[in-house]
Amino acid sequence: MNRCLFYPNLLIRKSELHSTNDFALGLIKTQKPSGGTVVLTLSQTKGRGQRTNVWESESGKNLTISIILTPEFLPIPHQFQISCVISLGVYDYLSEYLEDVSIKWPNDIYVGNEKIAGILIEHSIMGSTLSHSICGLGLNINQIKFISDAPNPTSLAIKTHKEYDLDKELTKLLRCIENRYFQLEDEKSEEQERDYLKAMYWMNETHLFSDELGEFEGEIVGITEYGQLRVRANKGERIYNFKEVSFIR
Repeated sequence: MNRCLFYPNLLIRKSELHSTNDFALGLIKTQKPSGGTVVLTLSQTKGRGQRTNVWESESGKNLTISIILTPEFLPIPHQFQISCVISLGVYDYLSEYLEDVSIKWPNDIYVGNEKIAGILIEHSIMGSTLSHSICGLGLNINQIKFISDAPNPTSLAIKTHKEYDLDKELTKLLRCIENRYFQLEDEKSEEQERDYLKAMYWMNETHLFSDELGEFEGEIVGITEYGQLRVRANKGERIYNFKEVSFIR
């Protein structure tokens, strides 16, 4: 029997929103939406990125969505696996079009050294498990010009010199994310972690990083079972939570 996570009647379209994640959170508080509900907007006026950044997206050009998941099977300490699901889903989708796609820990999506997608995930907890995960995603599809001071944006149109039908691309993207979600649900987390490590930006390469002690040369060697970044430096391995380390060059 074929399983399906995303149904057409669970897609909520809005011409403009401040934030798809905020709208999704409101749904959770008032309506108890089904897992697989997707909020999509053509224009997001106050989209949030990681580290309090604003996500730039030209109206009607890109995929700006939030996905509501209900991973009640997943213990709280392993919530990073939801990040793996979404980032690997986007990675799989883009890899059908492009080479040199990678995941910059924890879940930015790069093509070469340029950022093509950003992900912001927020969890709601029930007891010892997750009740809801709101997975915000901004994926640059048809935008050609970027006016913010973001240092390295790109898009699918820039890379392929083509324009895309957003509805068709959304269907393809959701299918890739769905496959990764069922992979997790089927307890294939080890396979998923292996794929995540293979896709990691700067994996097993020497680069310059920065933490609270200053800049240092190191090499990404993996992640912990809880999704922390493992970096090998001169004085041994360092373990980082989100926002504790910066990628310099």
